Formats: sequence, structure tokens, C-alpha cells
Amino acid sequence: MAAIALFQQALWTLNSAGEVVLLTLLVVRKNYRSYPAFSLYLLVDLTMGATMFFVYRLWGFDSTIAYRIAWGTKGIVLFARALAVAEVCRLLLSRYRGVWALAWRILLLCAVLVLSYSIFAARHDWGLALLTADRGLELSIATVIVVLFLFARFYEVEVEPVVRSLAIGFCLYSCSAVLNNTVLERWLPDYSVLWNLLRMLAFLATLSIWTFALRHSESEAQAKEILLPSGIYQALAPEINLRLRLFNEQLSRFWKVEAGPS
Repeated sequence: MAAIALFQQALWTLNSAGEVVLLTLLVVRKNYRSYPAFSLYLLVDLTMGATMFFVYRLWGFDSTIAYRIAWGTKGIVLFARALAVAEVCRLLLSRYRGVWALAWRILLLCAVLVLSYSIFAARHDWGLALLTADRGLELSIATVIVVLFLFARFYEVEVEPVVRSLAIGFCLYSCSAVLNNTVLERWLPDYSVLWNLLRMLAFLATLSIWTFALRHSESEAQAKEILLPSGIYQALAPEINLRLRLFNEQLSRFWKVEAGPS
């Protein structure tokens, strides 16, 4: 157990250092302007991690107060993650305002349903409520990102490499979190140490993907892309682009928003 605890501390330190490096890149490369919610999520997660470090030093890992503070900070991080994922969706769909108007309403509905189900299923056990909300939110994130990729592939929507990497990172972490939370809820006492290790390893892999994607500034990344002119792109897939434009225009009329550039 001592070796596991030492390895867990090393992983926590490595993840925290990775977040610091990524936040530094976002500031130095000025990418935080393009991804404010994602930058806020990293800052919140790093701050909550530091908070829990001092909480565990003061009251111990198994104390009641540490347990309550841990789940409270977890709720804050979950909210920040949801905002960051919503930002990824917006970056991918914002050119199609009708589609985005539908998407953000679906995202909001999913959040309300997950929260309602978590409160109902937990039956006044707030620790279990947050665990259920965590699993439900991560499942929603993974599902939304997969649907977004399918949508982009079907309509041949251009996805920026950074946005794609952010989405892949969120999806990877969410899939591992859903699996871990499902097992944790069933075998809570015996699985907690392994749950923490697997979750930190998944987050380390996610941080690696994000750091590699954000190593350049937004302008440098765009300059390196070789894209076809919009006229040639539409000529290569006129039928698919026409269907997407018609779909977007129909949704724009329904939601009474401007359709945006075609």
C-alpha cells in the first residue's frame, strides 16, 4: 500500500505540473483568448487540486470534513468541465447558428436531466449524488463528442486540429471516468485506490494530447494548415453542403436566429 500511495502522489504531482505547463502555454501563446472556458477549467481543476492537498494534510484522507470538501470541489470541477465541453461544441458548430441553437438547448437539457436523476437516485446521500452526477455528466460528454464527430464527418464539416484534440481529450477522460465510476459505485470500499490511479493516468494522457495540440499559438497553427478555398471545397461536396445549409436555415428560422455564413 505504501508503494501505491507513493505512486499516487507522484502521479498527482505530475498531473499538477502538466496543468501548470498547459496553462503557461495558453497564456504565453495567447490561446486563452480563443479557449477561455477551457483555460478556466484547467485553472479551476488545478486550484481545487491544491485545495484538497492542504485539506488532506490538515484533516487526513479519511476524515469526514475532507470527504465533504472533496465532493464539494468535485462539483465545482464538474461545472467547469461542462462549460469547457460546451465551448468545444460552440467552436465546432458556431458557423451554423441554427444547428448551434439546437445543440446548446440539448446540452442544457442533458445537464438538467443528469442533475435531476442524480438527486433522485442518491436519496439524500450527497456523496452518491455527486458520484452519479459525475458518471452521468461524463457519459453525456462522451456521447455528445462522438455525435459531434459523426455530424462533422457526415456533413464534411472542417474541424480545426486544436478543437479536435480538445474533443478527443475530453472523450478519452470521460470514457475512463464512466467506467471507473460504474465500478466504484458497486465496489466502493475496495476499489477507491485503484479508481484514483486509473483516473489520474487517464487525465495524464488527456493532458499530453492537449499540450501537444496547444504547443503553437492559434495564428501559427492556422498558418501551417493548407486548406482548399471555400468555393473548391463546396464544389467537391455540393450535395452534402447544400443539405447542411438547408438544415441550418430551417433550424435558424425555427429558433429565429441568423443562419450565419454559408
